Amino acid sequence: MNVHIIRDEHCPLAVYQNVFDKLSKSAGLIRFVKSKDDALIQDDTDDMFDEKERKPINKYHFLSFSQLYDICENYRKKHNIDTNDHVFLLSGANNYQNWFSNMDHERNNYFVQVTEWELFFGAELEVSFILCYQVMAWLLKRKLFSSETEVMDAVHKKAKGCMMDFCENKRDITLKIRTADLCPDCLNTIKSKDVPLNFLNQVFSLWEEIRKNIAFRERAEFLNRMGRMIINPPRKTLLFPDYGDIVVKLQPKEMAFYQLFISEPYGINLHNLIDHAMTLKDYYFKITGNDDIAAIENIYAINDNVASQLISKINKKLVDNLGKTLASYYTIERPLNEPHKIRINREYVSLSS
Repeated sequence: MNVHIIRDEHCPLAVYQNVFDKLSKSAGLIRFVKSKDDALIQDDTDDMFDEKERKPINKYHFLSFSQLYDICENYRKKHNIDTNDHVFLLSGANNYQNWFSNMDHERNNYFVQVTEWELFFGAELEVSFILCYQVMAWLLKRKLFSSETEVMDAVHKKAKGCMMDFCENKRDITLKIRTADLCPDCLNTIKSKDVPLNFLNQVFSLWEEIRKNIAFRERAEFLNRMGRMIINPPRKTLLFPDYGDIVVKLQPKEMAFYQLFISEPYGINLHNLIDHAMTLKDYYFKITGNDDIAAIENIYAINDNVASQLISKINKKLVDNLGKTLASYYTIERPLNEPHKIRINREYVSLSS
């Protein structure tokens, strides 16, 4: 069962990557396929990421269901996608019906809105958990019901904390996703439909991870508790296993710069960066294998202004993925009358190769 995950021009790349990474790690009947249109996802060139990143959509921009499904259909035609395959659009657009997501049964096309979830779960939410829940829920509904009419006949008007809650009051979505479960009636429906066990295991396993990690993040924020961070320079990633294996991808220059600050727990004054140029060059070389003159000049060109830009880019990626509260342990900040530093206790930091 192939499920293609695509995004429109207003879905942030970081959101797309986190959703796809979480989905593709699940084992079972469903095979998730990365978008063929997003060459940027494989891009690994310094500074290319931010130049090409897509701008957030105007919040007053709306599309109809048919327009959203047409994006999926155009993708199918462009890449000759089999009619039995499923195509999910992660969309930054609002829709006229004000739904979080929906499905076109006839063509196996779906959309999930990536915006405005903070209105219901708070600004600290890492939205990819919710989007993954939506993807798996619609795939399960597709197994259970053969038409939109059947789906609407089965929905619960009153929220039960079940996949089939209609959530006419949109705030009921918080109960539905925090529970990430099915009511007894819906479980009986599944039994009657003879859904493949490996399909159900894949759905339920991912739901369980989503439920646990949303709860962990909320408690971590409430208790002001930091989680572990694994730095992988060759892959240019920061992994946060305690927050649901969230991955923050940095560009080579950003990773070298971040490693420098991790290596200096007491911080660095930006006007003294030249004193750390050789260390920075070594980190950059180990990441890229590039030790030519241009690369060396590239690193030595990191002055106060360039450093401030790098800090801003790194911090934005951390906040976008972790939320402001949790990210505060890992961002490069300048406390009052102190040098720039990363707050996390180094006992929580490990290096992977």
